[in-house]
Amino acid sequence: MGVIAATILAELWWQVLALTPLRWALPLPAAAFYGPDAFTGYRHRANASGMWLGEQRAFVRISGLGLRDRERDLAHGAGPRTVVVGNSFIEAFQVNLGETAVAVAEDIVSRHHPGAEVVNLGLSGANPAVEVARLETQGLALAPDLAVIVLQADDLTRRRPDNDSEFTAYRPDANQVYRLSYGFRQSRGYRFRSSAMGRAMYALLDHSQVARIVNDRRNAGILAEWPRPKPVELEPIAGTDCRVEALDAHIALWIESTPAEGRAILDATIRDLVAISQRHQFPIIVATRAIEAGCPSLAAKRSGLVGAIRSQLAQAGLQFVDLDQLVAEKVGADGVAKLYGFGPSLGRGHLNVLGNRVYGEVLAEIIERALPGH
Repeated sequence: MGVIAATILAELWWQVLALTPLRWALPLPAAAFYGPDAFTGYRHRANASGMWLGEQRAFVRISGLGLRDRERDLAHGAGPRTVVVGNSFIEAFQVNLGETAVAVAEDIVSRHHPGAEVVNLGLSGANPAVEVARLETQGLALAPDLAVIVLQADDLTRRRPDNDSEFTAYRPDANQVYRLSYGFRQSRGYRFRSSAMGRAMYALLDHSQVARIVNDRRNAGILAEWPRPKPVELEPIAGTDCRVEALDAHIALWIESTPAEGRAILDATIRDLVAISQRHQFPIIVATRAIEAGCPSLAAKRSGLVGAIRSQLAQAGLQFVDLDQLVAEKVGADGVAKLYGFGPSLGRGHLNVLGNRVYGEVLAEIIERALPGH
């Protein structure tokens, strides 16, 4: 009886916090925004809502289409429609919906082209394989006139991209041809999340703050704070990472085709994007980010890399945009750091409100130049 009474009191307390301005200051359980997806492994859950607590608090509501986006019809309207696919930098949970780069871009483009839509398909943690699968499913369902793939370049050089135990990945088939693989569908976790029991769990997480606390603790680990974890090495201030090693890794992949596995995955990504573009008759722009553009000492070397990327994508039939360079040109190399992070973490982390504004302006320019018939 004591446990039940304490649970009820705790639930009432956090429900009050969630419905009042106190949610912006006091501790809250994290909302559950993600659920299973048969093609990408995970995605946003339609109509999920709650407070995002990472880096900067923001109230997040997922649309009825299951996107970090405003409510809109699945059917295509009269104006041109662009989908923007990317990772957490495009998803932008750290700011309000109207402040995301995609929302800013839609506002600008629709002023010049009435009825134009720019749809946010950003998904935290999305690697190139997940981005391709997301475009093939959620993207094509929206019947776009244009797609912009914001490719996190270092995903191809730093992360292990062939592990499909949690989400889709490129793996070699029996003929050693790399194709999207869906091994996660056989995992116990995915089968549970996509079952009736899993749906009941998500319904409970949507309505119970105590359930969210239990879920958070289960994900983190019962004794996650003990022993004390090792301090995390801080990432460099944005715009100041002039390490030649990072640039060499991109050069090795794009120009020297090493490592062979990484190059095979890159080629598979390009092949599948070209197939989507040709089959459905709309242009695809690959916009790379995380190739440092603010280092004068590496400018010549970087220029050769960017030229190679542009040439390879053009030969395949894709358009290319050097997103880092466009942003640096807009704010100056010294201004890039101001686009990232919040409060004492300024310069590190995700895009802040100013960063989303600048990225949105750049995306609007890219989209307006590429829209068919404009």
